[in-house]
Amino acid sequence: MRILAASLLLFLTACAQASSFGPQVRAVPMDELKAAAPAGQLSGVAQPVAYRVEMTVDPRETTFSGHVQIDVNLMTSATGIWMHGADLDVSSVQVSAGGETRPANWTEVHPTGVVWVGFPNRVHAGGITLAIDYTAAFDANLAGLFRVDEKGEAYALAKSESIQARRFLPSFDEPGFKAPFDITLTVPDDMLAIGNTPVASRVPARPGFDRVTFLRTRPLSTYLLSVAVGNFEKVSAGTIPVNAWRDWPVPLTGYARADKGDELEAILSITPAMIEFFEEALEQPYPYEKLDIIAAPQWPSGATELAAAITYRESRILANEKSGAMFLRSMKGVHAHELSHMWFGDLVTPPWWDDLWLKEGIASWAEPAVLGTLEPNGGHDIQAVVDAIAAMQLDSLSSARAVAQPITENADIRNAYDAITYNKGQAVLSMVDTWFGPDQFRPALGKYIAEYADKAADSAQFFEAIGRSTGNPDIGRSMKTFITQNGVPLLETELQCTSSGAKVVLQQSRYRPLGSDADPDRHWVIPVCVSWREGEETGRSCTLMKARRQVLPLEGARCPDAYHPNANGTGYYRFNMAAEGWTRLIAAFPGLSATEALTAIDSGEADFIAGKMDAAMLRKLLAAGAQHDDAAVASAVLNIYSELMDRLEGAEAAGLRADAEAASDRLRARMEAGDSDPELEASLVEFDATVLKQETARTQLAEEMDKWLSDPDADVNLSSDLYASGLLVLLDEGGLAAYDRVLTAYDEIDDPAFGQSVALALGSVTDPEQAARTRGLIASAELGPRETYTMALLQMQAPETREAMWAFLEANFPAFLKAIPTQWQRRTPGLAAYFCDAEGLGALNALFEEYGDLAEGHERALSQAQEKINLCMAQKAATQADLEAAFAAP
Repeated sequence: MRILAASLLLFLTACAQASSFGPQVRAVPMDELKAAAPAGQLSGVAQPVAYRVEMTVDPRETTFSGHVQIDVNLMTSATGIWMHGADLDVSSVQVSAGGETRPANWTEVHPTGVVWVGFPNRVHAGGITLAIDYTAAFDANLAGLFRVDEKGEAYALAKSESIQARRFLPSFDEPGFKAPFDITLTVPDDMLAIGNTPVASRVPARPGFDRVTFLRTRPLSTYLLSVAVGNFEKVSAGTIPVNAWRDWPVPLTGYARADKGDELEAILSITPAMIEFFEEALEQPYPYEKLDIIAAPQWPSGATELAAAITYRESRILANEKSGAMFLRSMKGVHAHELSHMWFGDLVTPPWWDDLWLKEGIASWAEPAVLGTLEPNGGHDIQAVVDAIAAMQLDSLSSARAVAQPITENADIRNAYDAITYNKGQAVLSMVDTWFGPDQFRPALGKYIAEYADKAADSAQFFEAIGRSTGNPDIGRSMKTFITQNGVPLLETELQCTSSGAKVVLQQSRYRPLGSDADPDRHWVIPVCVSWREGEETGRSCTLMKARRQVLPLEGARCPDAYHPNANGTGYYRFNMAAEGWTRLIAAFPGLSATEALTAIDSGEADFIAGKMDAAMLRKLLAAGAQHDDAAVASAVLNIYSELMDRLEGAEAAGLRADAEAASDRLRARMEAGDSDPELEASLVEFDATVLKQETARTQLAEEMDKWLSDPDADVNLSSDLYASGLLVLLDEGGLAAYDRVLTAYDEIDDPAFGQSVALALGSVTDPEQAARTRGLIASAELGPRETYTMALLQMQAPETREAMWAFLEANFPAFLKAIPTQWQRRTPGLAAYFCDAEGLGALNALFEEYGDLAEGHERALSQAQEKINLCMAQKAATQADLEAAFAAP
């Protein structure tokens, strides 16, 4: 009897173990699925554990195919699961559990690629495997797995970030879902295949095709997947040697299209030193088995940190003898940015897109950190301040995002990729790094990396880890106040001189331009340093400002001649002061560092925009900046003069032109005296030729461009930094014949930087006949998706072409959306941000009332464009007369 009972128990146990499928369930109607579909983050009921992917990718075709098996851990029993797949033709879905396999249903429910996989029976909690067969078309707008033809060759590349992997792979396409991938590609036998890991084997598959199997990856998010197939030229750059933090050499390889491999030398040569910087600063090894640098013929962004296979738009990194100083600076910056992602984003990943700053903000901070170490005299700290100021311009809007902004819908994800996430994130981290010291902050970053390697970590975990590692919770507290709320802090400052010494009274609020409806009642924990000068003595006093109002004693000062409320320009805030304070600071301008001069100019201009500083004082401030010794300060002033000349177009503003010409003459004299700065020289030539329209500068630039177009091998005084300006001058002078010549050169000259400059120049034309031709190029999209958007944006910027360009958009908006990169469609309201009247605002609203549904995720860009127009109208009404009066006389 006991034996029988035991046998029965074993039988029942075996049956229970084998029966992972429960009762049969009904198919869910589409209306119920649509009501239940998650518009944003998935619930986490289904957790991917591992992927096994097989794909056939032939760039010569229009479609590709795939088979994927996904091991999934079900946290609870389920009748189906939500996952991702966009525009995939799925022919078969099977679910396996407990040794049984049954067919399942695939239903794409949400337009952002949210899919319901319905099970035939309820499946119990535990491990299951999904097996999915599918085909899909290569994307035509640089999203997901897309194909491009370049110089007679076809290439296929995967742009996975941010939610584009679902366009070529059924998956759990969220950053927090990390799993290892086994990937095999069947590709034409004469083409290379590039993945995230080294090739394990390559064997013939069938006539004309090879089967390429890659080593298993570390746990990765889907947005980091690399699939690149084509006739790439492979450039071996040896290995990055072992060091104290890593005991294996890292093979370094570059890939470019045919005959472009030599142009990878510049970026490959600087890579080992950058990797070693990160390893030493973080005390953590490079995490992957190889490092590939891929120059893509087309790419929707500047670069993407696909794990161990970083992919760049070729015009950002291919360098030759004509590459200018500004191009090379940009190339180094984007490379430092992407390399930092191997740790921040790839190895440790934000769980969801509202914490995007944990990879993009940190990577932006890494740019000046790396380059400032490798090139101490390269001015990279100055560029970081320029970037911070750019963030403040956007952050001044009441509609600006917070750095860590909750994202509840997939359609809103790409809106996080803006100057707030990148530049403000960089500025806040630089401020903290400077205040608390690299010796505290950077090792703490390394400990954070070690703690969360191959995992996901959010902002709260980051703040806690940094505070714990440093033993200083104020670091996390200060960062949190800047990261979790929008807006720029404004410090209203007042110098008080007493018998006991000097002090500065600080009062914080939110900066608001004229016409803003932003709530001024904001509070930050602000690292504040004030520098001062008294006779020959200088000093600096600092405080961590936790209260709304605080008094800062200036130790050693009795009554300074001048003070600067943002010493060395490292604080992410603006300041103001009484008119006397500005007058004294302007007098002290020659003694300010470049970063202090830049922040003073920005704060002064912001004070004017807020209606507090008058235009006469602004003019004096700009004149002082134009005389500063540093090229970056002078360039910043030239940019402001250019903007003011646009604003005062048609007004009597002889003083403005006189100031701009004086600044130009002074800079040219400095260069002629031997103060050589290639970046400043390029900026000055562009300013003289295209803004001041000085005949001598235009003639010289046009002659050099004419020689180069006639013979690209000619020895001309023309770097890539001046391609766009040179082309624009030729176009201004040459009419439609010049337009045809530029298009011919675009086809004949195989130089990515030149090709990009052609789009910039053709987009900047103002001659009516040429502008009509440019609208034709926009309609045909023949220069490419990115270039199509860029030309439209430039045509909207220019007052001469704005009306006609807007009429074109109104008549062709659906087609225009299809012609530009998919992930840029959300930006299109920004095309109207150059309007400054109620009529333009009404036209913007009408266009998106009619077509807004076609531009997924456009709502934030629409609100920002509306606000910019309203602020422009408010400022024009309040300050235009003052500006015209201040700049009327030389």
